[in-house]
This record gives sequence, C-alpha cells and structure tokens, in this order.
Amino acid sequence: MKYFILILSVILPAVLGAIVIYRIFYGKYDKSPGSFAYTVFFVLLKAVFFRRSKPEFDDKLMDEVSLPYILLVNHESYEDFFYVWQMIKKHRPNILINEYYTRIPFLHFLAVHAGALTKKIFTREMNTGMGIYRMLKKGYPVIIFPEGRLTPDGRTTRIAESGAGLYRRLKSDIVLAAVEGAYYAHPKWRKKYYKSKIKVSVKRVIHRDELKSMTDEELESVIIRTLKNDASDYGLFRYGEKDKAVGLEGVLFRCVFCNTRYRTRGEGNEFVCNACRRKLTLDERYHFTEWPYTISGYYEAIAEAEKKEADELQLRMDVRLKVIGKNGLVVKKESGECRMDKSVFSYRSETEEFVIPVADFPGLAYSCKKEIELYRGENQYFFYPENDVVQVAEWALFVDLIAERRGGIK
Repeated sequence: MKYFILILSVILPAVLGAIVIYRIFYGKYDKSPGSFAYTVFFVLLKAVFFRRSKPEFDDKLMDEVSLPYILLVNHESYEDFFYVWQMIKKHRPNILINEYYTRIPFLHFLAVHAGALTKKIFTREMNTGMGIYRMLKKGYPVIIFPEGRLTPDGRTTRIAESGAGLYRRLKSDIVLAAVEGAYYAHPKWRKKYYKSKIKVSVKRVIHRDELKSMTDEELESVIIRTLKNDASDYGLFRYGEKDKAVGLEGVLFRCVFCNTRYRTRGEGNEFVCNACRRKLTLDERYHFTEWPYTISGYYEAIAEAEKKEADELQLRMDVRLKVIGKNGLVVKKESGECRMDKSVFSYRSETEEFVIPVADFPGLAYSCKKEIELYRGENQYFFYPENDVVQVAEWALFVDLIAERRGGIK
C-alpha cells in the first residue's frame, strides 16, 4: 500500500502538470496572442529590456479605433516593437517579424504557440497576407513595420511594394503611428544603448469605411506622408556620451569631402576620414557642428554621389557564406565571390553559382559591418565580406537607389 501511495504522490502531480501544460499551450487560445506562450514571450522581453527608456504615449486617437486593426509604424531602433507593444498591450497585438528570429529553437517554440506572424525579409510571400488576415479574423490587431528593416540614417524609408492594396483588402481600421527619439538610443549601426526621450504617437486613424473610397495609390500616399520622419528633427534630448560616433562608419561608408570609400571612422564624438583627414564633431543633439550637419544629411550626400555612378558601378566582394535552413540549423558554409551591378546580383563558388535580377529586390537586408542577407527558397543566405566590412551598407544603398529609379521606393 505504501508503494502505491508513493507512486501516486510522484506520478499524479506529474500527470496533472502535463495536463495543465497541454491546456496552456494547446488549449483554446493556442497559436494566438491569447495563449500562455504569448504571455511568457513578453515577460521574457520585459526582463531583457527593463533598463530601456520608458516611452511617452500620445494615443488619444486610439479611442476612435475598432478592433481588430492594423498598426503601421516607422522603424528607428531595435526596440521599436517593444515600445509600440507597450502602448496597445491590452489588445494583445501580434507583430509581423523577420522569420529568422523564429528559427532559433526555443524562440521557435514560443513563437509558434504565440501565433507569431513571420515574413522572409524583402521576399514576396502570399502566406504573409493570409496570416495577417487570419489573425485579424480572430480579433487581434497586427503591428507592421512597412520599411522592412531598420532605418540606416534616421529617416523613414517607405517600401511601396509592402502593400496598400493588401491593407485595403483586409477591411480593418488602419492606425498610423510614429516612434520618435529611438534612433539615437539604439540605431542600426551602434551596439550600445543610450537612455533617451522616446515618444510613440498615433498620427492618424483611417477607418474601414473610409478605405472604401480610397484607391491603392491614395492610401499609399497617405501612409508615406504620415510615417515620414527624420530623427534629426527630434531635438528633445541631450546626449552627453563621449563615444557617440563609434560605429557610424557602418552606414556612412564614404567620405563626402574626398569621395573615398571605406576609409571613414567614428572615434569618440568625432567622425574622421582617414584618407583626407577631414573631421566632423557630434554635439549633444547628435548633430554635426558643420555641414552636412546631420547623419541623415551626410547619408543623403553619399546617396547623391552614388546615384551619379550607379550606371557604371560594379560592386565585388570576397565572402564567407553561411546558409541557414528552415529548421534554424546551418546547412552550408563555404567561401565565394559576390558581384552586383545595376542589373544583377551574382554569387559564385566552387560548388554553387546563381544570379538574381536586382529588380527582384525590394530592398537588401544587412547588419552594419557584418553581412548582407537574402532568402533563396526556404534557405537564408548570409554573405560576410572578407575585407572592408563597411561595404555592406553600400550594397544595400545601391539596391535602394535602383529601386527608387524604377519607382519601388518613395
């Protein structure tokens, strides 16, 4: 008898625990923001980001919004999704995210059971629209960053092919919001996080009845105008750090004074060209003390120089390739060569060779001073330059300029 009691005391709690876990993860709200997995995911995020600046909210217009809705917002920093989520967390919003982040095994488990919406970055996919539709049908709002990647220079870049037509067909209210102040807190090119004054504002609500009278082009125009933003205009905070320029060469890869590529460098609060020795200093508002005055102004000057050379530009880099499969595991590593001109992107190695028309790229994803990335089928390709790692920003800018020329970016 005592053995029977002992077995019950061990097995029964285990069985009951398994049932509870099963109901939590596979119950009525499984694979949606109503699930326990969703709660766990954001509890973990709050634990990671608890030292981040607490944003201010201007969300009065949210009183006019009917569930479910689509929230479109600019993308200044790594933490943007967390700032926006805090503003509307009572609605348990879903967020359209890069599929890569859900391929990490533990995150993949949580993401699946939280009903995460994923997209292969800068890849056209029919199932993305269907996933958004299903989530709206369940009554949950969806947060989308239509730029598709972090802004390199603090200005909003709108990728037109992200889909006003889709938003109209979904027949839900559209909320247009802006994150301000986050760029200088944690931009694409800097590893460190700075405390900052951050604000999330709801700029406009387009009701589903209003959408009926709008064309795709009209809606696209409204989205672009409303989300347009330049971080350099948001001067409500002073940055006293002594290393504000460190890493800035990750986006400002070319000197605008002597036009030399890959010789710029951020040192402390100074941005220096090692070729012509020209030096610019960042002040407490994160502005240069002389022309071109702002990071976005410097980046625009680079873009203008690149435009003049776009027809003749031939980019080439020796790379280390890493290919990640759908299961998140590395399926291939090798060395090869990438080339790109205004017409094609190509890769060549001893075992593989392919060519992709540049016209197929809505944009090119990259990590500053690290790699460029793209999808081929279910696999994700990462190309790591062997030399001059800052050049990945030029490859991405070149794709943007070609897309702008054909009308893909406004």
